[in-house]
Amino acid sequence: SFVQMFVGVYSYKYYSYQHINSFNKLPVYSFVHFSFYIEILLFKMAKYNTKSTMFVEYSNLIKELEQYMPQFKASIKDIQEPSQTFVTNFYTDVLMEFFCDVNNLTEIQVTQNLTYNEMYCETVPILNMCTALRHIYSKLGIDDFGMNDICDPSSKRTYCLLQTMLSFIKYSDEKIHEVEDKMKSVRNMKDTIDKLKKEKDILVNSINKKTLERKDRGAELKTIAEDVKFNKTELNHFQKHRDEVLKELDIAKQEKEEIEKKCIKLCELKDNIVEDINALRAQIVEAPDLLKADHERLKRLKNEVTEKKSTMMAQISAKKQTLITLEQELAAQEKRLRLLTDVTEKNERLSKLIHEIENICQKKCELDEDSEHLNEKLEMIERERADTNNKINYCDKEMERERNLYKAKYDALHKEIENMRKQNNLQCETIKSLENEIKKCNMRKQELEADVLTMIEHFQIAKNSLTKIQIDNNTEIKKKMSCSPHFK
Repeated sequence: SFVQMFVGVYSYKYYSYQHINSFNKLPVYSFVHFSFYIEILLFKMAKYNTKSTMFVEYSNLIKELEQYMPQFKASIKDIQEPSQTFVTNFYTDVLMEFFCDVNNLTEIQVTQNLTYNEMYCETVPILNMCTALRHIYSKLGIDDFGMNDICDPSSKRTYCLLQTMLSFIKYSDEKIHEVEDKMKSVRNMKDTIDKLKKEKDILVNSINKKTLERKDRGAELKTIAEDVKFNKTELNHFQKHRDEVLKELDIAKQEKEEIEKKCIKLCELKDNIVEDINALRAQIVEAPDLLKADHERLKRLKNEVTEKKSTMMAQISAKKQTLITLEQELAAQEKRLRLLTDVTEKNERLSKLIHEIENICQKKCELDEDSEHLNEKLEMIERERADTNNKINYCDKEMERERNLYKAKYDALHKEIENMRKQNNLQCETIKSLENEIKKCNMRKQELEADVLTMIEHFQIAKNSLTKIQIDNNTEIKKKMSCSPHFK
């Protein structure tokens, strides 16, 4: 713009010089019109130069917008006469480019807890956008961003803001390729850390489940051990009862054997008596004729029999006594029979008890087998517990080793982040240096503008001097015309 203004001033000087050389050919009244015409021409040239420069800058800005933000459509009129919708659409697209949540810029969020949502439905999103953009522009060197830049934007201000935002987008697009690999590695490390955390949680849950199962198995083992102790006490009680029953059986067997021996003896005596009776009956039945023959002999023998009768009576008395003893023995045998029935009942009871003892022995064997199985299960559980403890120790070691590895990786990443921060600080310093250079350029621009103003002042002085010379020339011409005889 300074060059165009400089060219315009010097073109005006050349143009005015040509007209001053040819002023003798013009009429007198045309010099006033000529000066006025030159002033209008200078004003139009300056206005045209500013418009042309702004048009070029606006067109360049629109080209950059089409290049870096193709989805955002803008025209020169939108930049010359910016509106609130244009500015809000631009800033929403910029925030979407930087992957920001745009819901706060369109509607009131529930977390803001406003009582009159309908009243503030338009102002609160604008305030949210203003706070977000104020934070962004404060990082870019513009600290005076406010609500007027959104609600009542001006062309120069919006042009400056759009230009700074596009320069920041350019810078971010240039630097994103340098940081992209590191960010990918950081994201991958973050994903691996999340996966390892999930695996760690799974392992911790499995370890907790196994510890709970181990506690439950320990409680089951305690109950089983108590059951085994109780069964052992019952077995000891049954064994004592079996020993007592076996002793009673031995005593009953001895009594039974004695009774059987006595019964055998009594049966033998009974058989002998029956044989004697049968022999006597046979003698009476087989020899009736001999009795007649022997009647006399018997008579003779009667005396002998009478004699013997006394002896026989003595023997009968003895036999009566034996019969009494036998009756007594029969009563005793009946008692013994009762005892035998009792013994048989006891034998049946003993058989039942023996059967029960056999069942108890079978149960004991089954319990012994179950106890052996339980002991095997206990051994298996102890082995599994040892294996789980070994696995847990191995997992702890592996987790410790992986934790150390990830700690080392984390330290390396932390160092890389520190380096990136240092680079960012260097970049900030470069940005600050660029800002200083821009400020210097602005100062130089102001100095050049001051020089242009001085040149314009010199031009005004030259113009005034030229007008004085023109007036003097006009007076001299008038004097010459008044003095010349031709005009008279």
